[in-house]
Amino acid sequence: MSSSKESDLELMLGDPKRAIRSMVVAFFLALAIVQINQFVDTFWVSGLGAHASSAIATAIPIYGLIMCAGLGVGTGVTTCISFHLGRGSNEYAGRLAGNSLILGVVFAVIGSVLAAVFAGPIFAIMGASGIEDDCMLYLWPYILLSPFLLCETIVGSALRGEGAAKKATVVQVSAAVFNMIIDPIFIYGLGMGVFGAGLATCVAALLSMLVGLGWYTSGNTVVKLERDSFRADKEAMKDILGIGGPKTVQMLVSNATDVVQRVFLIAAGGTNSVMYYNYAWRYIELVNLPGRSYENAMVPVCSAGYGQKDYRKMREGFRYATKMTLMFSIVFTIFILVLAEPLMALLTYEESMAALRPEFVWTLRVSALLIPFTALMGIGSSMLQTMKRAALSMNFYFVWAFIKLAMYAVSAYFFGSFEGIIYSMVAVHVFGGICLMWMSRRQYSRICDEEQTGQNVS
Repeated sequence: MSSSKESDLELMLGDPKRAIRSMVVAFFLALAIVQINQFVDTFWVSGLGAHASSAIATAIPIYGLIMCAGLGVGTGVTTCISFHLGRGSNEYAGRLAGNSLILGVVFAVIGSVLAAVFAGPIFAIMGASGIEDDCMLYLWPYILLSPFLLCETIVGSALRGEGAAKKATVVQVSAAVFNMIIDPIFIYGLGMGVFGAGLATCVAALLSMLVGLGWYTSGNTVVKLERDSFRADKEAMKDILGIGGPKTVQMLVSNATDVVQRVFLIAAGGTNSVMYYNYAWRYIELVNLPGRSYENAMVPVCSAGYGQKDYRKMREGFRYATKMTLMFSIVFTIFILVLAEPLMALLTYEESMAALRPEFVWTLRVSALLIPFTALMGIGSSMLQTMKRAALSMNFYFVWAFIKLAMYAVSAYFFGSFEGIIYSMVAVHVFGGICLMWMSRRQYSRICDEEQTGQNVS
């Protein structure tokens, strides 16, 4: 077993292209299973009718807000573990992993309390009249069981940080598989409806978290999770939050923007417009999987390169991930443009949904135009993260969110146009992709210049 552990670490610290290729298949499989799971979830929920589907689409951003801290901490621990393994600080990497789980539980409790208090008023502000009860029914399992959701994410992130892509994949895949099995049982078998859809996701996360912790208890990891690892360590928490904090804020801004966006969507096109948007994004997220896979593989490789002060390795990893991401994004954009109608037919089989299919198809086709630029935003933001410049990415997202909402407000309240919001969405993603790529390249040049002049860039 030790040879396997060593090979993961050696690959991550070696040739960047080879390291990314060795991880990307596992990451793609994990993300693909997760997305397939979301489609399966959507399929079962669609059987409840348009009313329930609209309620879940409206509630999803609140769930996203709860998850932001966990995803941010996960991002921080992945980067920090890779960086310190590049420095040879294996013991400290264990403290990082343990303290990330402490942070996950703390943030889960805070997020759940805030969601329980403010979700109702937020739904009212969004204009979700007539579906508020179903929105809350779907959300309550996430509120009550959020520590399992966040810690499952963090365990997988810690495994990615040591280059253990296959182990991290097992964690993610197990969550999706468990959910696929439990979903129809809870929704229909036990008659729980939308509440069952939310509960199934949370139970699956609990089981998956146990799978991930099993890797550590078996001793089959480079990073060791021991009793001392769970002692609160200010230095470790500071390191994690130095990256995870800005990333959390960035995702909070993004998800809060998504909530406000739904207000504009409802104002412009009624509650069904949220459903059109949500279903289109199911496919957008699916075809972005290759790009996200290369992005996820790039982070530990480039973070380790930064720890090693091997800036050539960082550049090669970044360029390779960008090239592959763009290639896949363009191919899948064309695929969706051509096959939008049969793709939407898969998700709108119920009679009340089928009557709305032309609107679903139009939304999907226009939204597909932003796919390459969404991928570039992910690559650019992740590269800033690997260079410990997450705060720059966060600041950009503040500006980006303001521009985005301003354009949506104009479309909704001055023109009353759902179509205008969708066109605006494409435009702001084009802008975001170009800007973040430029920022990441500029920061890379800066750390290289600082190294040449003998300054401390770590």
